[in-house]
Parts: sequence; structure tokens; C-alpha cells
Amino acid sequence: MTQTSASGEAPADVPITARAATVVVARDGADGPEILMLRRPERGSFAGAWVFPGGKVDPEDAVEGGSELDELRVAAVRETREEVGLDVAPADLVHISKWEPPTSTKVRIRTWFFVALSATGTLVPSADEVAEWVWIRPADMLQRHADGLATLYPPTFVTLTAVASCGSALTGWEELLRSREPRQYATRMRKRGDHTVLLWQGDYEYDADRPGERGARHRVEAGALPWSYLNEAE
Repeated sequence: MTQTSASGEAPADVPITARAATVVVARDGADGPEILMLRRPERGSFAGAWVFPGGKVDPEDAVEGGSELDELRVAAVRETREEVGLDVAPADLVHISKWEPPTSTKVRIRTWFFVALSATGTLVPSADEVAEWVWIRPADMLQRHADGLATLYPPTFVTLTAVASCGSALTGWEELLRSREPRQYATRMRKRGDHTVLLWQGDYEYDADRPGERGARHRVEAGALPWSYLNEAE
């Protein structure tokens, strides 16, 4: 059994077990940009949760002479096609973030998030991996979560918050997203009574609990709904 500290963290040498790529597929909608979201079946990873298309990197995704990011783009393209039947071009994928789960997580998968601002093909969700799907504005999905109508995991919640702030026209998303450096999220988790706080680099309590002190915050308060994402470190 993995031993944990009082803060809920396991030893720092717990290894990453796999890598994955996730794609926020976006399109123009009648009331502004919409993104494709999938609800997973009530089994397996992310059971019942709403997610973006994506999955683990396979050996077949290797790119001879390419970088790790090239390999992840290939995985992102493949997973999107397998899960929903849509084609996205590797060169069009905008890398926006990389996530590393807490060391206390049983299965630690490092995940790269991309945004695809266009896609071709016919949407045909995989019956094995998709229980429900919807094109929806990011703010509307966040509201569903706040109302208790949708299950989200913190990386999905933070990503939705980020793209919801990109503006009301898809034409402006690409310039804005490509102008930003991809965000790095090495997650640390703390238990605070009956709720959980997830901390990232830049938070004044990232390295240690400091009750009674004040400082910059970069965290999600994942207790009672609605959750709040605070990023005062920027």
C-alpha cells in the first residue's frame, strides 16, 4: 500500500504510468463558439463524467525523427477519429496545457490538452466509449456542472474555464490561444474538512500548508458546488 503524508500526498517517486492526449474540438454555433463534449459510460475511466475526446498514447503513434509533441499530436488525431469519427489535422492542433495528477493518484497519467478549431468528417460517436454527446458553449457546460447536472474532473473544469474566456467569436480563439505559452499543471491535493483543494504552481500553499497566511492563489476549491477556479498568480 502506498503511504501518504498528512496532506494526502504520496511519495514523490510514484511514477507516471502512461501519457495521453485530449482534444477540445470547437466550432461556430448560433450563439457563439461551441465545443464537443462526451459523457463516458458508467464504467471504466472517468465513469459517467463529461470529457473531451482523447486517450492514451499507443506505440503506433510514434513519429520517426519527431518530437514527443509530434507523437502526442498523432495520438490526439487518432483518438478523435476513433471516438467520434471526426478528423483533425495535427498541424492545426493548438497545445494549451499539460497536466500531471497528484502523486496519490492510483493510476498516474500525464495528459496534454489541445484545441482543434476545425474538424472534418461525420460525427459518429463510439458506442463503447460515448454514452452521450453534445455541442455546447463552454459557459453552458460550466453552468450544468454548477447546477449538479454534469460531472467534471478538475482538468476539464479548468480547461472549460480557460476557453470560456477566449471570447464570443471563434475567429479570435486561434490568435489568442497560439499567443499563450502552454500551461503546466503539476497537481497537489489537500483535504480541508469535507472538501478538496487542488493546487498548482504559483499558489502560496503549493509547497506546504500555511494556515492563517495570505498569498497568490492558483487552485480549485472542489467542495460544494459551484466550484471556483482561482488564478491570482498571473
